[in-house]
Amino acid sequence: MNTAAMSAPINRFLRETSPMVRIIVILNVIIFAVPYLLDQLGVVYKTVAVSELLLIYGAKDNIAIAFGDQYYRFLTMMFLHGNIVHLLFNSFAIVQIGVTVERMGDTKRFLGIYFIGGFVGGVASYLFSANPSVGASGAIFALIGATGTFVWMNRSAYGANAKQILASVAFTALINIFFGFSMPNIDNMAHIGGLLGGLVTGFLLMPRLTEEQTESGLVRLRATLPWGWNATIGLTAVLFLIVAVSGPAL
Repeated sequence: MNTAAMSAPINRFLRETSPMVRIIVILNVIIFAVPYLLDQLGVVYKTVAVSELLLIYGAKDNIAIAFGDQYYRFLTMMFLHGNIVHLLFNSFAIVQIGVTVERMGDTKRFLGIYFIGGFVGGVASYLFSANPSVGASGAIFALIGATGTFVWMNRSAYGANAKQILASVAFTALINIFFGFSMPNIDNMAHIGGLLGGLVTGFLLMPRLTEEQTESGLVRLRATLPWGWNATIGLTAVLFLIVAVSGPAL
């Protein structure tokens, strides 16, 4: 394979993805690739491989969160992946769904949905799954949920296509949750929590499309809830409170 053929997918990725989607995917790749390369070079810390250290100190670990107050794990878990297949699958999903959400809303709203929806997924996993967990799946399901909310809120603007799009979104979410229950080592609680988080944050943050007749013709306007961000911050505070007062699954 020549250099041009090898660089084509990278160039397409850089050209066609939205800014924050591009950054998150690149960060995920770097965070996975650098420890992997160090492992191949034989770099260890007190006999522990670098990739294992990241999982030890960054994965969702109920004991560490509950008794060590290591709440940062709800964030770091979103950037860690168990293997290359896990990384590639999640990166593909972030690109496919995230670009749409970032362009339908904007970068700030995309980030709010991605991280706060992903946080809901992490909290659901903390409450209902005792197993350690890594991956961006909760945040990805939040993007799916937000997409569904956006289309439903603006179904009049989508016209006859609204039902088809909503059915496709619902099928994507449900089939992945179904496979999550039928396959081992899948944190389906994070998936379900992320989906619910995306539905809520999508409602709070995504714009409503309206149309207004002007002298130059029909103009489509975008309006957002004036209290949307305040409610999203309040949701985040409630999630922290739930973690603080509730015992985890053990």
